[in-house]
Amino acid sequence: MSSKPPHPEALIGLGQVSGAQGLQGAIKVRADAEAATSDPEVFAALGEVWIGGRGYEVIKAGRHKSQVLLWLEGVDNRSRAEELAGLKVLGDRRRFPRLPPGEFYWFQVLGLSVVNEADGALLGYLDHIIPTPGHDVYVVRRGEREILLPAVEEVIVDINLEAGVIKVLPPLGLLEAYAD
Repeated sequence: MSSKPPHPEALIGLGQVSGAQGLQGAIKVRADAEAATSDPEVFAALGEVWIGGRGYEVIKAGRHKSQVLLWLEGVDNRSRAEELAGLKVLGDRRRFPRLPPGEFYWFQVLGLSVVNEADGALLGYLDHIIPTPGHDVYVVRRGEREILLPAVEEVIVDINLEAGVIKVLPPLGLLEAYAD
C-alpha cells in the first residue's frame, strides 16, 4: 500500500466497488458515468488505485461480465474485499497509459465545448457519456437543453484537447428535434 496520496485533483474516478468475487479477496469494480475506463489492462497499467483514502497496489486485473476484477495488495480474503464495497475507486491521472491517436479517456473530454462543424455554433459542453453496447452516447448540455449525440466517426469529426473543443456533424434533423 502506498503512504502518500496524489494531489486530489490528480485523482480520476474508475468506478465503485460493487462487492467481492470469490474467496481470495478479488473486488468487483462497476464503472459509472464518471468512470475513466472499464478496461482491465488500464487498471493493471496504473499499478495503484485509491479506495477510501488508501492506496492499493494492483496485483492483477481481469473482467467478470461487465465489471473489472481487481486483486489488490493487502486484500487477500473475501471479508477484507467486502469491507471496500460501496467505495469509489480512483486512479492517478498521471499514471494512465497513452492511448493511440484519436482515442481519449472520458476524463480528457468531459467538459469540452461541443461545436457544430457546419456553422460553428456552440451546442454546449460535454456533460457526461452514456456507454451502450453499440457505441457511447455523448450528452451535450447547455443550460437546461440537452442533446444526445452518438459517439461515432460520422458525427464526432474532431477532438482537440489543446483547444478544448469537440467538432461534430449531427445527423440531419437531430438538432431540430431538440429545438426549443
